[in-house]
Amino acid sequence: MNWNAARSWLGTVVRLALGAIWIWAAVPKLHSPRTFIEAVRAYDATPEWLSEAIAYGLPVLEFCIGVALIVGISVRIAAAASGVLLVVFLIGIIQAAARGLQLSCGCFGGGGETLSTQYTLDILRDIGLLILAVYLVLWSFTQLSLEQYLARHDDVEPLSAKKMRTPEGRRKYNAMLETKRKAARDRALYVNSSIAIVVLLVSFIGIGVQANRAKIAGDLSATHASVSHGVVYGKKSAATVDVYEDFQCPHCRDFEQSAASTLDSDVKANLAQVRFHPMAFLDSSANDDYSTRAANAALCASDISVDFFVKYHNYLFGKDSSGKEIQPDESGPGRTNTQLINYAKTLGLPSKQKTTFSTCVQSEQHKTLVQALTEEASKRGVSSTPTVFVNGKKLGSVDLSTLKAAIAAADAKGPAPSPSPTASSTAPSSATASPSGTATP
Repeated sequence: MNWNAARSWLGTVVRLALGAIWIWAAVPKLHSPRTFIEAVRAYDATPEWLSEAIAYGLPVLEFCIGVALIVGISVRIAAAASGVLLVVFLIGIIQAAARGLQLSCGCFGGGGETLSTQYTLDILRDIGLLILAVYLVLWSFTQLSLEQYLARHDDVEPLSAKKMRTPEGRRKYNAMLETKRKAARDRALYVNSSIAIVVLLVSFIGIGVQANRAKIAGDLSATHASVSHGVVYGKKSAATVDVYEDFQCPHCRDFEQSAASTLDSDVKANLAQVRFHPMAFLDSSANDDYSTRAANAALCASDISVDFFVKYHNYLFGKDSSGKEIQPDESGPGRTNTQLINYAKTLGLPSKQKTTFSTCVQSEQHKTLVQALTEEASKRGVSSTPTVFVNGKKLGSVDLSTLKAAIAAADAKGPAPSPSPTASSTAPSSATASPSGTATP
């Protein structure tokens, strides 16, 4: 087998592999646009409008590139687009690593906060894929492709040896070659232009479709919780503490076990007002979406009273009577809804509220509100948990000493207007929430 033949078959393997990878990367992002935009925001490198365009449009573009490579049409252009995207991805990962961000890249869905980074593997993977894309740019003709099918009549049969020895015969043969080459160029221009237009249209339509799918529709009401302020604990004070947490997050558990009593004392002494924002960053099939279900249960507890919410919230981050952690292991199965209900009963759930609370937990009544709270936090730049703001200023280190110092500094300045985390207002009882978390009737 000569090099040209071997090269076309090697290119076939590269083309199919790269196409499959793009489709594999696109499908989970298409399935969950709201999760992917949280991953894009976590890089903290683009304005909101561009983050939305990337989150909603990139998966569609990836899917189109993958399909083009799989069927083998406009291979060189698809490979060139692949190379550009991979260079952009490398820049994003390298800048995140340089800034010390603890992120999962979100390349194959998910993304955002992680307890351990694998930037080296991500960089090496993207460099490897970039090499494959460059190969296809240089040698784009492959076997088992639509391009090969379209070029099946491009070959020109040489004239007889006798005719090729005459000037007229050679001129005729060269003219036939040039006619075929021109036809091939015209065909490539038409096909590539048509496909480029289709991909652009599909991408723009995809942005609209994905943006609409990312909207949070449903009931955002809760007795003592709102999208903009979460659950407010305590009276207005000189220090307003916004706490963003995920009930599956081990760091949140450690923070609460060290800071819960201090926050409770400061609230009762009117030194601070605490606004709890339960979020769902760490949902997974392995934990059966425990983040969402636990946050929903906590909001169900807030319907009873703010005090009962605080008690329930602290218990989910605490230990049971035997000293065992209530929070499940991050990589294992989450607690069941029945367990979440029993925790409330352990804490003295009023008998007249048992049926209401159980129904609220089992039906995930506040799931939409949890989604809206998570989206609102993401828009505020919260990409990891726990994240704490005191009077609108984000704490660089989330630990008890830093928190105490920030509250003391706020109290020393005296009473001040309590800043809202965002411009959002409390949502009405039945609404469709925009990606910002602001409800529209």
